[in-house]
Order: sequence, then C-alpha cells, then structure tokens
Amino acid sequence: MAPMEIARSEHPAVVLHDEIVVLGGLIEVGAGRTGVTPTVEAYAPATDSWRHLTELPEARHHGMAAAVGDRIFFAGGYTSSGDPTTAVWELVGGAWTGRAPIPIPVGAASAIVVGDEIYLIGGVPDGLFHRYDVANDRWTALPSPPTQREHLAAVNLDGEVWAIAGRWMGEIFESTDIFDIETGTWRDGPPLSEPRSGFGAAVVDDSVFVAGGEVFDPDETLTSVERLDDETAGWQPTESLPQGLHGNPLVVVGSHVYLPGGSTRAADVANDGATYRFEAPDTRSISAVISP
Repeated sequence: MAPMEIARSEHPAVVLHDEIVVLGGLIEVGAGRTGVTPTVEAYAPATDSWRHLTELPEARHHGMAAAVGDRIFFAGGYTSSGDPTTAVWELVGGAWTGRAPIPIPVGAASAIVVGDEIYLIGGVPDGLFHRYDVANDRWTALPSPPTQREHLAAVNLDGEVWAIAGRWMGEIFESTDIFDIETGTWRDGPPLSEPRSGFGAAVVDDSVFVAGGEVFDPDETLTSVERLDDETAGWQPTESLPQGLHGNPLVVVGSHVYLPGGSTRAADVANDGATYRFEAPDTRSISAVISP
C-alpha cells in the first residue's frame, strides 16, 4: 500500500474512525544517524493515502498508544535522551493535553483497550502491569505478570489480556501469559512456534496474528507470520511478510490486517516506510505495493 510520508520504526499505531494512526518513533536523519520524531500520520485504507495530524508535544520512541472512543492516548516511551518517561497525553479536538502520568516510567511496553480502560503491560524498566481508567484519569497497579517482558506484543482476546513473546535481560521468548480480568489471575497461554521480540500482534474475528520481529546472535529481522485460531490447537504459520521487519505495529481495519512501518535491520534503524496489507485472512495471502 502507499508508504507513510515519514518512515519510522518502534512506533505504536491505533485505529480511529477507520484510519490507522502512527505516532512518534525512530527515524533516520542521514549519514547513519538516528533521530526521534514527534510526527503523527493517519492512513485511510479507503483512499490508500496518508495525512498529517497534530504532532506529539515531544518526540518519543518505543511509546504506547490506545484509542478509546474518539480519543487517542499516548503513554510513556523514550525521550530523545534515551530515558523512559511517565508522561501521558490525550488527543481530542486536534490538540494534545496532559493526563495522569503512569506511576513509573515505561518504554517498550504494549497497550490494549478492554471496554473503556487501557491496560499497559510489560516494558522497561520493570515489566509491570497497570490499568488506566479513562473516565476518572486514574492508574491502578495490577498483579505482576509471571514473566517480565519488554518489546512484547499484547492483544485483547475475548476480554482477556494476552502478553505475547518479547524479551528480558537478553532472553527472547516464545511464551504467552494470559490475564483473566474477572478473576484477576494469570495463566499460561500457547507458546509461539519461534521466539520473537519487537513485533506486532492483532485480532481478526477471534484469530490472533503475530508478524515480524527480531532475534539476536545473529541479528535477524523476521519475515514469519503466525496465526492462532484455537487456543488448544496452538499457533500455525501462515504466509510470510515480503521482507523482514521489527519495531512494527499491527492493526486491523475491517477484515484486513495492516502493518505500517518498521525497520528492515535488527538492532538498528533502517526504515523504508512501507505499509503492508494482509488480504482477507482466510486467503492467507499478503500483498504490498510500495509507491516510488
């Protein structure tokens, strides 16, 4: 599909009014140098086009974002100096405003929405678990997950929080932890077929997809895509990405899965801004057209 105007990686993405919104991230600034961007872009699948939205108040990478109703929330992430932050901003009416900060600084976590609440799972430095009450602008600490994770992906599947793969202290995981919101307890979920970190995950019609990511020793970006249709049957491979990517979000509009951006080199920033669309999931096909 049409590439984003500012190629980026390690950025979150949300869906608002059938548009995909990407926020912040790492960018290339020439001569092998890396920068951090505050830019926000929105992609309209209906017209295969991008447009710019109001920039973040400050540049961030490895941040977390979620859309609740007509509002977008951006939480945490790393500043241009490389420090994780507690800042939370809300975009409504075309302007960003500050909200209650996260109790601890967090980067490289994952955020999902269940009902009208945002769940923030994992991340640096503590890999903890918090819930944000949008209506009351209040954070609550929840039971710590069994596995500390950063560069993970999380999804809401049937009202449960799934924390998938990621890494911690150099170890890359294929495991999954599942949090039952009603009982407040964790249980083991089905492990992926292969370890991955810095990847995207999304749910379509009760099927979970994970795509891309990176591993180390040797450094490698992954092209593999896995699909989970039934928890007891486990993850199954489906058609691979056209190129290896990491630091890539995964979002759903209608029945299609979209992958906007990411880096083609592991442990590095090499962005081309490509946007990929996974065609109707039952066909197991991926198509991409990268505009010049």
